[in-house]
Amino acid sequence: MSDSLLITAFEPSGDRLAAKVISRLREIRPELTIHAWGGPLMKEAGAVVHDDTVSHAAMGLGALAHVQRIRSHHRDILAWSREHQPVGLIPVDSPAANFPICKKLRPNGVKVIHLAAPQLWAWAPWRSRKLRRCTDLVLCLMPFEPEWFAQHDIPARFVGHPAIDRGLDSEADARVAATMPQTDSRLLLMPGSRQQEINRNVPLMLKVVSQLREHRPDLGVVMTAVDEEKAGMVHRELAASEGPIKVVVGQRDAALHWSQVALAVSGTVTLDIMRHGKPMVGLYRTGVVGVLGAKVILTIKNRLLPNLIAGSRIVPEFVPYRGGPGPVARAVGHLLDSVEARTCQEEAIAAALSPYANTSFATSASDAIIEVLDRQ
Repeated sequence: MSDSLLITAFEPSGDRLAAKVISRLREIRPELTIHAWGGPLMKEAGAVVHDDTVSHAAMGLGALAHVQRIRSHHRDILAWSREHQPVGLIPVDSPAANFPICKKLRPNGVKVIHLAAPQLWAWAPWRSRKLRRCTDLVLCLMPFEPEWFAQHDIPARFVGHPAIDRGLDSEADARVAATMPQTDSRLLLMPGSRQQEINRNVPLMLKVVSQLREHRPDLGVVMTAVDEEKAGMVHRELAASEGPIKVVVGQRDAALHWSQVALAVSGTVTLDIMRHGKPMVGLYRTGVVGVLGAKVILTIKNRLLPNLIAGSRIVPEFVPYRGGPGPVARAVGHLLDSVEARTCQEEAIAAALSPYANTSFATSASDAIIEVLDRQ
């Protein structure tokens, strides 16, 4: 077997996902040299990163610049592959960026294992034929996905999710949580990590808080920011708000430990909330085009990850959403006011998480990758 494995990631989320698998692969196959186009976490985990393909994605380049940059990466990756002939390719998420690489390499005998299933079940089931030609195995992060892919003759395996498969330091989180507002009603706002998400969702979240405080003047509110740059964006939005809102940077687990209810932008962060077993409402503010596009393109009723995993709407979701703060405030207020409603959602979350019990993401994914690479 060749001693070179290639991993390609084009988003910060892919960098985080791949890093855990790289660490595990280096433990069980130290002779395997892992080359990558990815990010700093992949490099820290031990991959030879030839180019940073994730930082510019986080900066939000214009569409044309983004396409040109991806094409440039493709040329470099394919040139490197022709020279080094890796035994396997692990494309991480980002199907639009990764599919062209898979299409070129797999016919040359390179085994392709997708890390994170392309969400064809949500928006493009007709592309299953293309994926079938471009993969040896799909590693799924959600328990319902393998069955869907099996129905389309695509080999797939559930490997868990790193946002759920992780320990919590409750004592440390409690110490930090003690510095946050100590009130009977505690709402955590989680507006996302991208500039566009913050710009669109924070103003609506602040209007929701304003409505909630009309009847709950003692409501304690904390908002998370992934780094100081995003905290600066949040503070600029807060300048026009009424009432105190504490912004915490990089203390997501402590903030969730403190919270009673979370109002979160749709995305992986909702899995962090599930990991803590906290009640939540999901939100994703968008424009008219986004709402209409979702109606045309998406083939599923539920869009929030906890509801997809559960197979039913266990969490109120406004995804995508174009309306005002009223409906969102009512959904959040119901959870704040009703112990029964919170308990009901907590129990539903616990049931939805049962497929993840005793599943190690890094171990399951790495073992599956090695199994494919060892096939003759």
